[in-house]
Amino acid sequence: MYESFYRLNEKPFSLTPDPKFLYLSKQHQGALDHMLYGIRQREGFMTIVGDVGTGKTTLCRCLLDRLERNIQVALILNPMLSDMDLLRTCVHDLGVVRSSAHTEKAVAANASGDEIAIDPESLATPIEEEEETEPDMGWINHASKKELIDALNAFLLAQHSAGGSTVLIIDEAQNLSLDVMEQLRILSNLETEKEKLLQIIFVGQLELNDKLKLPELKQLNQRISIRYEITPLSPDETVQYINHRVLVAGAGSRVTFTRPALKEVYNYSKGYPRLINLVCDRALLAGYNAQVDSIDRPQVKQGIKSLMGEEDKSYFRNYYLTNRMPVFASALFFLAGLAFFTVSEFDVDWRSEGKKILSRLGVNEIPILNVPTSRVSLNEKSLEVGKPNPPIAKPVKEVSPPKPVQTAAVDPKSVSLDKESGKVDAVNSPAESGKDKASGEAAGDYRIQLYSLQDSAEAKEEVRKLAEEGFNAYLRQAASGEQEWYMVYVGPFKEAKSARIHVDALKFSGRNPILLSVAKSN
Repeated sequence: MYESFYRLNEKPFSLTPDPKFLYLSKQHQGALDHMLYGIRQREGFMTIVGDVGTGKTTLCRCLLDRLERNIQVALILNPMLSDMDLLRTCVHDLGVVRSSAHTEKAVAANASGDEIAIDPESLATPIEEEEETEPDMGWINHASKKELIDALNAFLLAQHSAGGSTVLIIDEAQNLSLDVMEQLRILSNLETEKEKLLQIIFVGQLELNDKLKLPELKQLNQRISIRYEITPLSPDETVQYINHRVLVAGAGSRVTFTRPALKEVYNYSKGYPRLINLVCDRALLAGYNAQVDSIDRPQVKQGIKSLMGEEDKSYFRNYYLTNRMPVFASALFFLAGLAFFTVSEFDVDWRSEGKKILSRLGVNEIPILNVPTSRVSLNEKSLEVGKPNPPIAKPVKEVSPPKPVQTAAVDPKSVSLDKESGKVDAVNSPAESGKDKASGEAAGDYRIQLYSLQDSAEAKEEVRKLAEEGFNAYLRQAASGEQEWYMVYVGPFKEAKSARIHVDALKFSGRNPILLSVAKSN
């Protein structure tokens, strides 16, 4: 349809295995060279494997054109045959005629099977003669296996005596049954003392390698002397492949593929020639409909959509997921790894850095940074089953953190317990100096409650820890029923701003402070 528009002599991307369109990439040239070498050196068995659509059949057609005239070839494209059908097909394609009575007697083995006496001149017509009548091949359908093998053996000997050779090429060899492959191994026994009379080439998909590794085919696998695997085309080879086929189809054509179009073709085909032919053919049709000489990415995408049909439109989604998403994911992993490397490399001590920052703000000490909790609770040790709980003071309303103020540390040695009265002496901050302590209330309007403990020693230890961290801590005894409690406080503070700074610092240290407002007496 589009040939005349683009000035092409024929369709450049037909799926038929036309050898003139074969682009000999590095892989295809290597496979062809290996087959020619094996045939000329009479290597016996050879295997050429490749994935679906890599151009194996076209390569076999090209091989037939490259062989000399004295080489007889049988190409079997349908491997789904029995051993007898395969033998008949091979004899028929090679044009083996039925041996005369003299020839049959000559090729028949003696009773011991030690030797075979052959008179090559008494066999079929020499292969150099081109003008000959069409032989009658009807005998093949009624011949026994022995008759077929004897006739084939006589033919192979005649070929060898005339300086020629015989090649059997089996396409789609991965579909051969085990019995047929064993029959082919037996046919390879037709040989002279120095050379193989029959060269057999297995051409198939990658599954052929796995099949040859079966224990039943161990003997056959050991006889394979040449192995070669055809891989898909690279991006550069894909571009050369497309240009080659367009040039062969019409040297004066005006169609061109842009670089984005060629890249899109490779992304879809992954270098498989069959898929390249399909998408390029549809792209040319889309370009013809649009009446454009240059095939660009939109035409290629339209061709891909027409190939997939309505039932499969996930190609573009899968394409972006497999080609674009890994790029973003790799970038994220790179940034995360870079951040981790930077932190580990410089070995940042966040505790020390936090102390430095707070000291600049006027706070003496700040422990490890923790996420503060908004739930107000007492120390877990103060909540025991079967015992009365201490009175809980009502916390004041939260206020925004003000600027820090400098506070003085308390000497933990000043905390003492009066053994005679059983009371705990309150340790007051310097702000309480000169105030009346007999009233039992520390000077100041705000204080922070931290712990409610039943053990005075434990309470004193907490006061000591707080004092070491730079907080003004003190104890106070309280009674709830018959239970004595020792309350640990920080303060007092005359202003809520100063109290809030200490509340935040205590929260950062992992504690649960409660800000209390002290009622003033008239």
